[in-house]
Amino acid sequence: MNNGHRVLQWAQQNGHTVTWMADQLGYSRQRLSVALHQNDISFSLCNALYERFRIRITPLRDLSKLGKAKRRKGRQKPILGRGRTPGAGRGARASKLDPHVDEITGLLAEGATYREIAKRFGTTPSNLHDWLKKRGLK
Repeated sequence: MNNGHRVLQWAQQNGHTVTWMADQLGYSRQRLSVALHQNDISFSLCNALYERFRIRITPLRDLSKLGKAKRRKGRQKPILGRGRTPGAGRGARASKLDPHVDEITGLLAEGATYREIAKRFGTTPSNLHDWLKKRGLK
């Protein structure tokens, strides 16, 4: 019987759910469930399980992954190992509308619609709206 199965069995015997345990440990339900079912138990999860529930288990996370973690030390890991890192793609970036900010704010003050302004500058009304929102001009 592996350690993840032992933790799940302990939870069932004591009337606890994975969701409740995850809340107590400060983990997401999905992250805890995957770690226990796949027996991918990290050192920090072992410590948290012992400190909160006094369950002693041995961390069994593949030690070959530690080398990758050291190489990626400065970067944030994507959530659940896929997709973009948290915060990627946020914030104002250079836009073709930036040189025309004074003209656009003037048109808005005169009462021009987003559709009219977007057509004039070769973009879509939704892109114009997002651009205004990101720069605090809306």
